Amino acid sequence: MPGIFISYRRSDSPDATGRIYDRLVAEFGKTQVFKDVDSIPLGRDFRGHLNDIVGNCGVMLAIVGPRWMEAQGKAGQRRLDDADDFVRIELEAALARQVPVVPVLVGHATMPATSQLPASLASLAFRQAVDVRPDPDFHNDATRLVSALRSIVARPSSSSSRATDARTAASP
Repeated sequence: MPGIFISYRRSDSPDATGRIYDRLVAEFGKTQVFKDVDSIPLGRDFRGHLNDIVGNCGVMLAIVGPRWMEAQGKAGQRRLDDADDFVRIELEAALARQVPVVPVLVGHATMPATSQLPASLASLAFRQAVDVRPDPDFHNDATRLVSALRSIVARPSSSSSRATDARTAASP
């Protein structure tokens, strides 16, 4: 199971998320980083599969871009208000299982307030966030993120095999 789970909206921040993913894979290895619903096996209930993966990861990165809050579904409803929204399911699973959730603010986004979030996600507003700004600051911000993730993923409360895998993948 991956140590780092990346939750993001394709309609909001695919480029920044792709760069962050590439950097994390370079540092921790591909098996330690989960991104995207494309990894869900055919025929599986995505809710249960996401819940399993989230429950076994060491940390979730919630990539929040400038349009993260306003993303709408086909019916014009805000996606965060839809109980079947992938991002909401991922975040609810992490928060319920007390997985560390790190909001990663990209594209000059700001943290949402509790009043802007569904009740099940309100505690996200109180999580310590990190900014990953566009160039020329991206590399420094990504390095700071990687350093912080090393201490989270390698925590004693993580399973020893995940921590060992993360340290091994991060070694030169």
